[in-house]
Amino acid sequence: MYTSESLNIRSSIINTILTKMSVYLERTTLDILQQVIEEQFIHVNMEQITTLPAMAEDSVEKRNRDILDLFEWKKQVGKETKEQYLGAVRRLLAVVSKPLTEIDEIDIDCYLRYYETRNVPQTGRRNQASTCNNERRYLSAFFSWMRKMKLIACNPVEAVEPKKEARKPIDYFQPSQLEDLRKGCNSLRDRALLEVLRSTGARVGEIVPINISDVNWDTGDIMILGEKSGNYRIIFLDEIARYHLGNYIQSRKDGNPALFVWDKAPYKRLHKTGIRAALKTIARRMGMQCRVYPHKLRKTLGMNLKNSGVDLGCIQEILGHGNPGVTARYYAESTPDTLRSVRKRVAA
Repeated sequence: MYTSESLNIRSSIINTILTKMSVYLERTTLDILQQVIEEQFIHVNMEQITTLPAMAEDSVEKRNRDILDLFEWKKQVGKETKEQYLGAVRRLLAVVSKPLTEIDEIDIDCYLRYYETRNVPQTGRRNQASTCNNERRYLSAFFSWMRKMKLIACNPVEAVEPKKEARKPIDYFQPSQLEDLRKGCNSLRDRALLEVLRSTGARVGEIVPINISDVNWDTGDIMILGEKSGNYRIIFLDEIARYHLGNYIQSRKDGNPALFVWDKAPYKRLHKTGIRAALKTIARRMGMQCRVYPHKLRKTLGMNLKNSGVDLGCIQEILGHGNPGVTARYYAESTPDTLRSVRKRVAA
């Protein structure tokens, strides 16, 4: 029977092997390798092993880098989310020169206080509470993963309370602003892009990998891989979006299978920066004073669904929120329009 110590040694050996082999092998092959090693370790008497792998004897920097490498290939979340977690940890390690396995709540508390004021010398402004809480959330997710991997006994971030945030109204487009954006489109591609973002409410990173062949033109359904959840879900093109997307695709002379491409040769797939730039160009053309960015169209769909009486569960599924708390946070409260309507009915 394995003791707790021997189980930790076994996990440490497996993680060290897989981390080093991740440079040479793809994810699927690594998963198979992990299964093979675990099956073979069943027959090994771990009590005979009295030392940890070489990783435990390396420098602090090397030990931390090995843990980050392990996280990078083993943690199954979207690429952008993973980079946010890793970025927060790297910023922490730039301030706290300790092994990740020895960082405690005092280190986290001190770091977050530093993080709040780190831009004051350059800008004279502190980071907002929401920004600090995002950093705390990224760190907490990373240390929770370390705990699940049995690298630490508890998550040190949990003992540090988040900052109290002043809730801001959700930022979404009014109907008149959407019409301004439509008027500002001077190409079939930009109009199609705007309508696809409006209709689907997809994250900008979820639009990028879509190909023309992924679209069901009869129903408007598109199966996508959620950028944050890592799960598949269906997004929907309404008739207006299908009309403008169809016009754009029929006008194209390139052979790229991507749903959206550059306006000019070599007609490469349009990526996040290109989509953001396209919307900002439209906004400048119309002299719009409000903020214009792709995610705002996602928020607009959420608010339109809410104002149409759609329940939070359906909004969660349509927007692809993995956590219902995220949906409730943004769409549970009544809007000024809703409250105004209620007051009018009561007054009548």
